[in-house]
Amino acid sequence: MDLHSGAAFWLLSNGLVESPPPFSGRDACDVLIVGAGITGALLADALSADGSDVIVLDRREPGLGSTAASTALLLFDTDVELTELAERIGESDAARVYQLGIDAIGTIARLCQELGNCAFVRRPSLYLASRRLHRRRLQQEAKLRERHRLPSTYLSKSELASRYPFRAHGALHSEVAAEVDPLRLTRALLTRASGRGCRVYARTALRSYQDQPAGIRAVTDRGGEIQARRVVFAIGYEVPNHLRRELVTLTSTYVLATHIVDDWDGWTDRCLVWESARPYSYLRTSEDNRILVGGADVRFKDAATRDRLMPGRIRKLERRLRKMVPAIETATAFSWGGTFGETEDGLPYIGGIEESPGALFALGYGGNGITFGAIAAGILRDVCVGRTHPDAQLFRFDR
Repeated sequence: MDLHSGAAFWLLSNGLVESPPPFSGRDACDVLIVGAGITGALLADALSADGSDVIVLDRREPGLGSTAASTALLLFDTDVELTELAERIGESDAARVYQLGIDAIGTIARLCQELGNCAFVRRPSLYLASRRLHRRRLQQEAKLRERHRLPSTYLSKSELASRYPFRAHGALHSEVAAEVDPLRLTRALLTRASGRGCRVYARTALRSYQDQPAGIRAVTDRGGEIQARRVVFAIGYEVPNHLRRELVTLTSTYVLATHIVDDWDGWTDRCLVWESARPYSYLRTSEDNRILVGGADVRFKDAATRDRLMPGRIRKLERRLRKMVPAIETATAFSWGGTFGETEDGLPYIGGIEESPGALFALGYGGNGITFGAIAAGILRDVCVGRTHPDAQLFRFDR
């Protein structure tokens, strides 16, 4: 996945750092994590804090895969609204998923406070009714959330217009959301884990792994060999083809970042914004006063097609931005594209598969990759050390 432009945006804020070495030797550990993005980093931090011996491998530099394509909106809402999710998995389980999202934002807030400046800022969120017929749907959504004490309030069209520059037929407003610099957080987590003995290796791909009676034997593309009790795959949509086809629909998505904005003209709380249309557009602001706009999704065919479509997709995002906030003058400074996976119920897959007893997966599909990563870190930490986690069943592969 070519994410050079997305990486350039986050590197502009964070700069280059010394790269971890590649791995070509022999080693052993309790848990081998494949993937040094935000999910792998969250898990490495959680496991190392719990006393596990951890190795992390990535075929790129840490944080410069899918993490560098993220706009890092931290929402407790999933891509599937609570009312629809309740119909799919039951009301109590659906409400529990949403509560876990709230808890995950709290976990990330705590981590950022411990680690120092990761550009974490709590923000409100607005979920806009893109069309008139969506208004009643959002009103019903607000009632269901209220029943489960989830922090959302419905704003009518007039109430929205009196408080914000965004034009829509209504909106759900929440005070529980946040934004973060995903690359800075990933680096900080891996640095702390390394201080506890975790070994991080870059530019090293996992070539193969085998289940053995004592655990996992993993072989890298550089000839290295690692013996581990468990291997955890935290590599986004880049899972084996046979597994991916059964689980997800791949989608190409696009992002632009504007030049620095001088006047927010009514968008004073700089809330996170997304909408009820599918596919949806979403907005946030950055630490250095830019607007990040994402969306214009299309079905993924291949990387070359995704990148060839980028100019037209970015123009679509520019038009969408002008329509959503016409009073704020903007110009595009950065643009990039990426690929993500979507599940039918909007939930991640976290856990193991029957075919490979030693392997675990943290596949945070959908638009909540970072919050799902925090949930996965808690669940898989417990699985790896032999504890039972009460919420693991919500995200199992055979749900």
